[in-house]
Amino acid sequence: MTLSETRLQTLLNRITAEDFPGIAVAVGKGNNIIWQGTAGYADMTREVNITPETRFGIGSITKVFIAVIILQLTEEGLLTLDAPLSRWLEKACLAGIANADKVTLRQLLSHRAGIPSWENEPSWIHAARGKSLDPTKIWQPDENLAYIRGIAPLCRPGEAFHYSNTHFTLLGLLIERITLQGLREVLATRIFNRLALANTFMVFDPQTDSQGMSGKFHRADDSFIKKAGFADCFKRENKNLLNVSATNLTVEWAAGGIISTSQDVLTFILALKNGQLLNAASLNEMQNWIPADGAQMGLSLFRMNTTLGMASGHGGNVLGFSASVWWYEKTDCAVAILTNVGTMHAHPSASCASTLFREGKITKLAQEMCALH
Repeated sequence: MTLSETRLQTLLNRITAEDFPGIAVAVGKGNNIIWQGTAGYADMTREVNITPETRFGIGSITKVFIAVIILQLTEEGLLTLDAPLSRWLEKACLAGIANADKVTLRQLLSHRAGIPSWENEPSWIHAARGKSLDPTKIWQPDENLAYIRGIAPLCRPGEAFHYSNTHFTLLGLLIERITLQGLREVLATRIFNRLALANTFMVFDPQTDSQGMSGKFHRADDSFIKKAGFADCFKRENKNLLNVSATNLTVEWAAGGIISTSQDVLTFILALKNGQLLNAASLNEMQNWIPADGAQMGLSLFRMNTTLGMASGHGGNVLGFSASVWWYEKTDCAVAILTNVGTMHAHPSASCASTLFREGKITKLAQEMCALH
């Protein structure tokens, strides 16, 4: 083990001892994964260790997978990025959803559609992540849309950036309409099986899909309790964490319902950047950057300037999990960080995987490893 590898493993051990129950990290350069490491617990009570095969929810990194499928269907001539969504989805599906009758696929993929996000609605937060949550409920793909029907648009289509999970519920429904298959099957055929991602799938059946998955924990600060509330199935792990392992991720679907490992997530992002999933024209479309709240966004990829250089990727955050995967343009170094702690609806300062990415301690050591390869 090199000095950088030893230092990174030591860092992960410290992070889990101080602030996170469990973490998994993978580092890649070029086409290859050059290192992976884990630390901490999947189950804190029974002291079950995180392993390389432990699965985590990856939250909104799911959106990058969805964008790849949309672009694949565009390459096949089945979709057109600048055509309206209403060309393919019927009026009944889009009824009452602001801008849905005229928004284009490009605007949905770049979060410039102006459609409110169901994730921001208080009644949805209570039902899906808080005090009214039913852990046995299996959410249907279009069920979240009821929470934003009749709500005014945030802006005109194309006018401004507004991140919205609703965009990807609609894109998921579009994929099913065009392929005549369930989204879970489409993802498996077009991406998971193609890349041999053995530990990656979209949650559909919580009982079977939970096998091999880490326990779920969430920051229990005043902000979360005020916004979401305390569900009967939540348990206090300690003063800072809720154990939310009884819940399931079916509510997230195309916006954030994939579970995976650090190795699988990194394999996906390396394949994407290296042109294994899309042709050159589609990859250029995906990286046609425009301003987006202090960063840049293409088609479901973010780009930001960090202290370690320009990086492209995406973060994810759901009830009980957070994740981050980015590649650095100059050094060709890629890093995936998965944790079993979520911070949605908690205070913005609450620590999650994206916090670890922004702090740069993990990625600095990862870049040192890459420099040796």
